[in-house]
Amino acid sequence: ANTGLGFETARALAQKGAQVTLACRSLDKAKEAQQRILEETSDAHVDVEQLDLSDLSNVETFAKRFSENHDRLDLLILNAGVMVPPASKTKQGFELQFGVNHLGHFALTGHLLPLVQSTEQSRIVVLSSMAATQGKMSFDDLQFEKRGYSPWPAYGQSKLANQLFTLELQR
Repeated sequence: ANTGLGFETARALAQKGAQVTLACRSLDKAKEAQQRILEETSDAHVDVEQLDLSDLSNVETFAKRFSENHDRLDLLILNAGVMVPPASKTKQGFELQFGVNHLGHFALTGHLLPLVQSTEQSRIVVLSSMAATQGKMSFDDLQFEKRGYSPWPAYGQSKLANQLFTLELQR
């Protein structure tokens, strides 16, 4: 929520009076984004929290802290992600794009789902990409170990995973 579409979404929600939590990997960047929002909307309610979707332990810690400090969650927007980096892994050893773009969001949703479900008319929004149309789920090689890492196919797979997750979550 500190740059791009995430920032613009957070800013618009804050301008409309929503209590917004900027959950970002970098606290410094989150604080900068918070300051930019407050400069435009001085009465905005914007908090910052550290959340690293490439570390499932950090995701769990964030979700526990958030659930302990909030009694409702009206809108969970799953927007963070990485796009076509060099071959790299998450802390738990997953291919980075699949790990951050899908598994991190999946885990965050799972941990926060009780709070979302207990909030009337709550919503979960999952952002994906047109790259999902080129994605192929290779369930026997989600880590790109057999076929060799290629950034764009890995990105497409992670975005397709977002869409499949969304369909199942809705069901």
